[in-house]
Amino acid sequence: MTRFDHADDAATWLDEAHRAGRRYEPLPDRFRPADLAGAYDIQRAFVARLEKRGRAVHGWKIALTAETMQQMVGIDRAVGGRIAAPAILESPAEIRAADHGRVCIECEVALRLGRDLAPGGAPFAEGEIIAAVDACAAAFEIADDRNADYATLDAMSLIADNAWNGGMVLGQIHPPADPAELAAATAVLEEDGVEAGRGEGRDAMGHPYAGLRFLADEMTARGETLRAGDWVLTGTVIRTRFPAVGQTLIYRHSLLGEVRARIV
Repeated sequence: MTRFDHADDAATWLDEAHRAGRRYEPLPDRFRPADLAGAYDIQRAFVARLEKRGRAVHGWKIALTAETMQQMVGIDRAVGGRIAAPAILESPAEIRAADHGRVCIECEVALRLGRDLAPGGAPFAEGEIIAAVDACAAAFEIADDRNADYATLDAMSLIADNAWNGGMVLGQIHPPADPAELAAATAVLEEDGVEAGRGEGRDAMGHPYAGLRFLADEMTARGETLRAGDWVLTGTVIRTRFPAVGQTLIYRHSLLGEVRARIV
């Protein structure tokens, strides 16, 4: 049950904007929540509408892990969203630009849960988080900013709009990696054979498991359960890219292999 009085109306407004292909804009004042609880209420109602339209929920994402992005939208923390897409794409993948307002690509470590993380368990201990993971992979998050004007962003509207998730591209699945090795692992992104960015595992919230721990504490406190089988995108370790139609991207992770995608 939603707590924010206008959650359903705001979710309907968002769903109509997406279906009509409208450019992103912040929620109208009459729908805009004043706090995180209200923003997540809208997100929950909006994702339910996406599911009714065939966009299955495959897990969770963490957004706004970079301090610069937090400052831009006026918040002092990362936030969560759902991975909602008709299907998880497998590398090598083709990403249809026409299915999105504007494709944004982020290079992440995806962790798969082997057990539920449920309300009442927070704050989760580091060991509980590590033990809950049964697989990991390099992955692209497909985000969709719908050609947003970044000067007008606000955190509550971004959260309500499911933190802009548009799906994911999953690389080869591996058993859980050693936490210390994951933190030090290197990541390199190429666009059409030219290096476009690089980073390390610690560049997203210090560690992929730290991101999962944050998300588990954040979402279970709001009554959500992170379920066995869910994938969790733990935050980009390379600055977001905005590839054009025809470009090929290759993300190489020193532990987890590579992910390839072409924008068509």
